[in-house]
Amino acid sequence: ASSNNTATEQSNLIITAEEAARQKRSGQAKRRMEKAARRENRIAQLEIMDSGSDNNSNNGLTDSERAELEGLIRTRENFEEQYDANNFSEEHVEFKRLHNEAFAALARFCQSDRERRSVSSAVAAVDDNEESKDPNVFYLDGPDTATSLALIDKHGFDPSCCYVANRHLSTCKILQQHLPEENVIHATAAEALTPPSTSSDESDDCKSDTDYDGSSFSDVDFACYYFDGCGGFTPHIIGMMSAALVRPEATSMNNLHHRIPKTTAIGYSLMGGNKDVIEKEMDINRALSNIARTRGMRTRHV
Repeated sequence: ASSNNTATEQSNLIITAEEAARQKRSGQAKRRMEKAARRENRIAQLEIMDSGSDNNSNNGLTDSERAELEGLIRTRENFEEQYDANNFSEEHVEFKRLHNEAFAALARFCQSDRERRSVSSAVAAVDDNEESKDPNVFYLDGPDTATSLALIDKHGFDPSCCYVANRHLSTCKILQQHLPEENVIHATAAEALTPPSTSSDESDDCKSDTDYDGSSFSDVDFACYYFDGCGGFTPHIIGMMSAALVRPEATSMNNLHHRIPKTTAIGYSLMGGNKDVIEKEMDINRALSNIARTRGMRTRHV
């Protein structure tokens, strides 16, 4: 009984922590993009002022305005896509390729196991229409679209089953050349997997013309997730896992029987440094095990 109480308390703490993170995350992408839009508008304004000046005129930018323009452009460059697959070594390219192979194989396995675990003919009948459907997968991809192309071209995944999030609009537009537009969200992974805010206190006057529309993949039933932790920052990866799996409404005893746990693969990579890699991996695996328990699931390391 004591062990059960401890497990319940731990699950409640995880759910509470995710709820707090969700509140903070909600609207975060929109605010970030609104700020970027204001920056771009100001850059455009200053560049127009600068282009209107000539050597024989006193019009143009003041020293402070020119310094402001240079600072805004530097800030913009900091937020531009830094991912460049052309700089990867042959070993790293092969490492990425093997990760994509494992990702595709695990997604197929999970889909097959979900069908095998159908608990009744009624459930099997409901799922019959989905047997020929590829598993829904969520992953992070760059402007080289390497993972998307590996899934679609090499492994035959339907593009409609592939879902991606990326913070860089330029990369999102590239990915949308291969995936349905609605399957690519201009946001972080955690933001894209967080249920949309139900807040209604946002008036029309506060709405901006940014590209973010509050879209979310939170209702998609994913068979496999691949979280690429290029920075090697453990809390970042755990945060993505929590956003993907913690669903307070699914932990209620009243709703649990409507949400039977399904076989799901969670993949991640730790890059960006060799220090304490084993400890980081153990921390992530422990966190994932605890997060899975909030859904009545158990973990198996492969």
